[in-house]
Amino acid sequence: MKLTYVCFEGTPQELDASEVVRELVQQRPRAVDTARRTPQVVVDPDSDDDVDFGWLIDGDVPGVAEEGQDAVKAQLAFNPAAQQFIDFMAEAGTWESVGVHGIKRQTLQEGEPLDYTGYLRLRRKGSQYGGFAYAFAATGLINFRLQHSDEIAKVAPDAYPLTKGNYRYRVNIHIRDEKTLKQALALAELAYDAT
Repeated sequence: MKLTYVCFEGTPQELDASEVVRELVQQRPRAVDTARRTPQVVVDPDSDDDVDFGWLIDGDVPGVAEEGQDAVKAQLAFNPAAQQFIDFMAEAGTWESVGVHGIKRQTLQEGEPLDYTGYLRLRRKGSQYGGFAYAFAATGLINFRLQHSDEIAKVAPDAYPLTKGNYRYRVNIHIRDEKTLKQALALAELAYDAT
């Protein structure tokens, strides 16, 4: 599978009026994501009333340590399916012996917190394996410790196989709505049981 990602910057009116954008969209035989604004990071939200801060995330993200809450909420603020991602974490992150972890960067000094800006790792405590799922809050992408098969395709028709990267983690799904949330939870259960 080959994937091409193109990003255009402009107002909705400029993008609608652009002949180049229209031609590119018409050349693509598959669905194209709708345009959305680039996320902006503002340190003090009270300082600028005109800035779009995305979705307001109330409460804590289930399973995420206190040190990672702000980073994960900032990513979720621009995820159109933020609530479904939170629902995924509320379910899979509370299964028996599951821990939700950030990333331990190679440059991490002793006593520094984990990095929660990339992805979250859902891992079964005591398992000899890595995480059973890697969850990207900004996009809703979940990568599972599974091999793609006919069974996987039946359980989650919206999941797709990966051909590159770690050979143990070959199934991805984007949580975009309730349907893909249910499929992601079914895949998470399979991956959890396998670890």
